[in-house]
Amino acid sequence: MSPSDPSSPTTADGAVGGAIVRDAAGNAWLPGALGAIAAAGFEGPLAMAVAAAPTGIVIADPNLPDCPLVFMNPAFQRITGYPPEEVLGRNCRFLQGPKTEREAVMKVRRALQARQPVTVEFTNYRRDGRRFVNELRMSPVFDAAGELVAFVGIQHDVTARVKAERAALAARRKAERASREKSDFLAFMSHEIRTPLHGVMGTLSLLLDTGLDAEQRAYAETAARCAQTMLNTVNELLDLSRIEAGRLEIQHEPFALADVVGQVLDLVAPAAAEKGLSLSASLDHQLPARIYGDGKRLFQVLLNLVDNAVKFTTRGSVELRLAALPDGRLGVAVTDTGIGIPPAQRARLFRRFMPGETSTNGRQGSGLGLAICKRLVELMGGQIAVDSTPGKGSTFFFDLPLEPVPDSGPPPARLAPSAEAAGRALPQAAGRILLVEDGRVNQLVAAAILRKAGYTVELARDGAEAVAAAQSAEYDLILMDVRLPLMDGYAATRQIRELPPPHGRVPIIAMTASAMPGDAERCLEAGMDGYLAKPIDKRALLAAVENVLQARPRRPRAAQPAAEPSAGPPLLDRETLEELRQAVGPGRLPRLIQVFMEETRARVARMTSSQDMQRIGEEAHTLAAAAATFGCAALRDAARALERACLSGDAAARSRILATLPALADRSLSSLPSSLVPRS
Repeated sequence: MSPSDPSSPTTADGAVGGAIVRDAAGNAWLPGALGAIAAAGFEGPLAMAVAAAPTGIVIADPNLPDCPLVFMNPAFQRITGYPPEEVLGRNCRFLQGPKTEREAVMKVRRALQARQPVTVEFTNYRRDGRRFVNELRMSPVFDAAGELVAFVGIQHDVTARVKAERAALAARRKAERASREKSDFLAFMSHEIRTPLHGVMGTLSLLLDTGLDAEQRAYAETAARCAQTMLNTVNELLDLSRIEAGRLEIQHEPFALADVVGQVLDLVAPAAAEKGLSLSASLDHQLPARIYGDGKRLFQVLLNLVDNAVKFTTRGSVELRLAALPDGRLGVAVTDTGIGIPPAQRARLFRRFMPGETSTNGRQGSGLGLAICKRLVELMGGQIAVDSTPGKGSTFFFDLPLEPVPDSGPPPARLAPSAEAAGRALPQAAGRILLVEDGRVNQLVAAAILRKAGYTVELARDGAEAVAAAQSAEYDLILMDVRLPLMDGYAATRQIRELPPPHGRVPIIAMTASAMPGDAERCLEAGMDGYLAKPIDKRALLAAVENVLQARPRRPRAAQPAAEPSAGPPLLDRETLEELRQAVGPGRLPRLIQVFMEETRARVARMTSSQDMQRIGEEAHTLAAAAATFGCAALRDAARALERACLSGDAAARSRILATLPALADRSLSSLPSSLVPRS
């Protein structure tokens, strides 16, 4: 640059550390510091481009004390508010302040020392004291001989972007916190709803096992259906919450297609039979018998679709078809001959809280089932759709990835619901069970179900009692509630597992109203063998108990004191009666006992005067259930024996038991505490 050149720098006084030199483009320089850079061509069009750049550009000279700034462009002044006379000749640390991040400053210093480029974002201060976020990109400049001659810094004011990012992060965290709080609230409310609902459904199940007239049975069955509907809604809300929170995991395990389809048909069969509908399933012979996937979630989707098809069909059929698609996927279709779906409703069918038409029995769902089906199918890698003609029926179909289990063979070509057993199954169960449950109603329900099935049941009301009972006695099974006072079920299980065998090896099944992700895993980690979610269905409870006891080798019993040959069950199990008294509340047991006594005498009279073996067997079944509830153990066993004799056609045994039954019933009723028997 020559003084006569239009682009040559001009001098202005007042610079810190020397006179300011401005080139023709308006860039401020400290003269004499960067001759090498100027000689390299930092002039003319390049200088004008730097002057017009919207980003701040500065140059620092590392060969001067404290590495001062020796050049700045106009944009740097616009960003910081500092004029050249307050910038040139100073180290750039004047932009720092109380909120400047020390880690970023140290990163810049290390880069300067190492003569390396660096990019940082940190808080700087304008001349008027306002903070801004500075994105600094700093690079070293070397001459032809490899000597360091300068550091060039390019600066952007990214305050707006950082504020937007922080606002978005805060909003996302707020949304995630709200989602977690919603999930936690749903989990809490699920537990609080499931616990009393367990008592309601269990008590209704017990009620339906007693002798009811037609009107009473209709009321009880209606209440049971409403309770089941409420439980389904709670389960659907939990599923939807898990999906939206990303906490529902899809499993990848081998399972048999026929098993899943068969379970669905068996569950829906009673409702289909009541309407006279044909219910069936067909499986393509090109499908493998076993595939990898999430059988539980496939079952959930199929059950919802088939159950809906039955609800909305008055006559005809419901068919479930599974086929191998040409693209190597599994195709599933559920077809019915029901009322169909108008086009306007089809458009919103899979949205949550958007129920379709009212079903043929006048009921309308929560609008969650199909929305959950759609989410589950998508999570499993598929898509779901519907085709329907109003008045002629509907077909729901979806596809899923098909990953066969090698060498599993083909599935059965057709499936139908399993035939119902010809006669009522007799309780053949035997085993000693410790029921750990602090809720009085739940104690009554679970204990009554198990005792009616033939099990011996003992109670513990908290974790500490459970550990003490397991230590002092041998049980075939422990049913452990999770939320218990003093010591919860997890801690109690861990302590039981530390006991020496056989006490520490007793099977333990968790019973809990919690049903969130990880609950089952936490139970298994604590040493439990299984998991039942409340409300506990009677069949599910008995099936779980039976599965555990059948899989466990019968342990040898300790020698018991010899009993008299005529010794049998006691006339009255006072512990059972006390449990009933506590469960029903103060003042109510005498009235229940009065009803029990009246019904028992009437039932015994009907049996002894009848010659109809089937009728006597039905009366004996009801008598056994009622006697078990009120603790009349000997009468319960006699009634069970009478029922077996009637079902097997053993007339001699029937006559022998009937001959002694009236006297046994009188003794059993007389054994009830006089304080609880109402005065006539």
